[in-house]
Amino acid sequence: MIDQLKTHIPRYVAIAAAGLVALGFLLGGTTVGVGTVAGAVVAVADAWALTWLAVRVVSGAGFMSRGFAAALLGGKLFLLLGICWALLARFGVDPVGFCLGLGALVLGMLYGGAELSFKEAQAAREAQAAGEG
Repeated sequence: MIDQLKTHIPRYVAIAAAGLVALGFLLGGTTVGVGTVAGAVVAVADAWALTWLAVRVVSGAGFMSRGFAAALLGGKLFLLLGICWALLARFGVDPVGFCLGLGALVLGMLYGGAELSFKEAQAAREAQAAGEG
């Protein structure tokens, strides 16, 4: 399941981001659309970093310890807050569009997590049915 998490979540976040960017340009025009692109890029990058670090925290992969990966996960949060602040306060990105694009993170993780959960439940039911039959 961890291997599926690495690929599914960022992919679903990217799909949600593409839909929200189109929605931002369609409903809000160029200003909101550009803000949506900025939020979507942050969402996809955050999803990738989050899954990459979470896999290392769970599995303790290779070159870094689990504790160091967990510390990096905490540092990623501060980096995310700094990037959001810089885009909104310094570069003047549209806040409505930015929030719309950042919403791809929530939508992608929600859909990807639900899909993986349903697949795991189905596999468990099939294994149980095979054991009974």
